[in-house]
Amino acid sequence: MSIDSARYPRLSRIDTPADLRRFDEAELPAIADELRTYLIESVGRSGGHFGAGLGVVELTVALHWLYETPVDQLVWDVGHQTYPHKILTGRRDSIHTVKQKDGVAPFPKREESRYDTFGVGHSSTSISAALGMAIALQQQAAANGKADAPKVVAVIGDGAMTAGMAYEALNHAGGMDDEPNLLVILNDNRMSISEAVGGLTKMLGRMTGSATLNKLREGGKKLLGDKNKPPARFVRRWEEHWKGMFVPSTLFEEMGFHYTGPIDGHDLPALVGALKTLRTLKGPQLLHVITTKGKGYDLTEGDQIGYHAVGPFDPSKGLVTKTGAKKPTYTDVFGDWLCDMAAAEPRLLGITPAMREGSGLVRFSKEYPQRYFDVAIAEQHAVTWPRAWPRRAPSRWWRSIRPSCNAATTSWSMTWPRRSWMCCSRSIAAAWSAPTAPPMPAIST
Repeated sequence: MSIDSARYPRLSRIDTPADLRRFDEAELPAIADELRTYLIESVGRSGGHFGAGLGVVELTVALHWLYETPVDQLVWDVGHQTYPHKILTGRRDSIHTVKQKDGVAPFPKREESRYDTFGVGHSSTSISAALGMAIALQQQAAANGKADAPKVVAVIGDGAMTAGMAYEALNHAGGMDDEPNLLVILNDNRMSISEAVGGLTKMLGRMTGSATLNKLREGGKKLLGDKNKPPARFVRRWEEHWKGMFVPSTLFEEMGFHYTGPIDGHDLPALVGALKTLRTLKGPQLLHVITTKGKGYDLTEGDQIGYHAVGPFDPSKGLVTKTGAKKPTYTDVFGDWLCDMAAAEPRLLGITPAMREGSGLVRFSKEYPQRYFDVAIAEQHAVTWPRAWPRRAPSRWWRSIRPSCNAATTSWSMTWPRRSWMCCSRSIAAAWSAPTAPPMPAIST
């Protein structure tokens, strides 16, 4: 699909991020508008992941404009939101082939582009991958006698931050004596971490993202010396308590990250200003941006679940419900089967790691809300905590529960050790299922 240079006078001139960096900063908002319009048009033609990409248009433009990609490393978590990234990195005219045979991959794919630094498909891996890159690049720079290594940035959503792996990586990065130069961008599109909005939040975002404040902070670090000595620890603790009264910084600061934000992720001047400052800082940094999933397309903003991934559609009309009988999918069959089983077996539980729609549990969650548990993106937890229920349930009847854990096959591949341990170390009946296959029979030991 050749781009129309009359409709997209700037985007049509961007074949790589190097072309983007030739534009003045003042033109970035116009580029973002063209990119968002082109994304709506192209996904409407081909289908694919939709809402997530619309929410990071400004962030994608700012990152590729400021950082020297692909020398600087940009790591996207999951990949649902990478369509704008793909459009700016040489795949603009082929983005309409996404999810087609020999077409553009729906997730970052190293074999497809040198700008895709890490192959992903499941969530919460970006910080670990970015940390590995940061350490390797810093060691390589030191071995070659260079003072500075390429920059490394990880972009992770607030949903992906519910997984333990993200915190394992944060804990590792923030606890290293030889601090890695790593920027983690928390793309908070549902405000599930912070409800601090309005004028005060904007003021604090400007303060913590300002060059002046950070120069004072960095100067203080040099003056105080070793971060583990009492004076430095006292000043840092004072700063954490001051910011912790207003913004959700304390958790990240305690883990060793310098927290900046929250800032409006759709305000390009604010984004660019904060990123310019953060590029100059050493050590682990975390930038908290607030975005709207589906930004710029009203129907998506009003139905973020329905427009997460779509088939081909007319953007002027939105998604149209097909008439006539719908052929049931394996997911539909499983969801109905589970509800039937729940009606016959009052001890049955439905458990999912953030896959209610994909696992066919929407009906179950509505009909049996007290027996439905969404544990967020925490697969190992999803298959471990039901094991403890029989040990501490209030009655013998509840001790014989029947948990049914449901998620994508990629999710279950991460839980085999836990599943084996849960079923084999104690007599317990359980059912495991994936939305792309028929329901699996119960496993009893």
